[in-house]
Amino acid sequence: MKNLINYLYNIDITSIKDFNGYYYIKDDKSNYLLIKYNDSKNFHYIYQKCQILNMNTFFTYQVRLNIYGTFISTIEGNKYVLLDIKRNYSDEVDLIDMIDFHNRSSSIIRNEINYQCNWDLLWESKIDYLHSHILDNKLNNKKQIIFLYYYLGVAENALIYIRNIKNILISTKYDKVCFAHRRIFIPNIKMNFNNPFNLLIDLDIRDIAEYIKCLYLNDGDYLNELEYYLKTNSISNYTASLLYARIVYPSYFFDYYENSSSYYSKKFYEVNEYEEFIKKTYDLIKSYVPIDKISWL
Repeated sequence: MKNLINYLYNIDITSIKDFNGYYYIKDDKSNYLLIKYNDSKNFHYIYQKCQILNMNTFFTYQVRLNIYGTFISTIEGNKYVLLDIKRNYSDEVDLIDMIDFHNRSSSIIRNEINYQCNWDLLWESKIDYLHSHILDNKLNNKKQIIFLYYYLGVAENALIYIRNIKNILISTKYDKVCFAHRRIFIPNIKMNFNNPFNLLIDLDIRDIAEYIKCLYLNDGDYLNELEYYLKTNSISNYTASLLYARIVYPSYFFDYYENSSSYYSKKFYEVNEYEEFIKKTYDLIKSYVPIDKISWL
């Protein structure tokens, strides 16, 4: 594989490491990520707009073309792309950087995207899939199953909450549609944040909610970070409610359940702490924007 990558991209690899299906590569000039190509929705549009962002300030990693002038290479029967991640890939992205990224990307797509929030549809599909998965696989880990049922109940509450909100509130000019991320990780390093294959078109509060949940799971100061966001950004009742709903939705537990190589936190099994986390974030959001509460929390 190493020799084929050297040939396809005209580089001289000094080291290559396999990380669960993607490869971290070094040569004498730079660092690279070789990742499987996923023809995700809107990728070509997003990548085109990323080039506009990169003309002014480097925000997203560049796809390196192969010797044939294309960005997709077939290696051992799989499609891959090579990202040049430079030498600052381990630098952390803080909340101020995230907000700036949202503002810049929003400014270039504001008049081009007819966005409709479909989180409820996606969550409904996920909940149905996980219920079927439990029945079909007859899993033996009783502890994990008990907690999965708990988090499915939490997710169903978040789903109902969003649908109620969409029935009584409407989006406003303060609802920022931008490039957000499929997942935010802690530490929030550039290697993940600047990966264009981790981007999608969504509301900025998607990233904020995932960031707050990650901070909680890693014992970070999530309340101060959330308060900074609320102080420095004008958000509507609609957006604030969606922010709360996404904080409630247990995305990272579901990731871990479906793929044990995903991020694990002991806090997954501390439901009293999780509910206290949700209550504290609700109280803080409501102190800035009036929103409804999920009744049992």
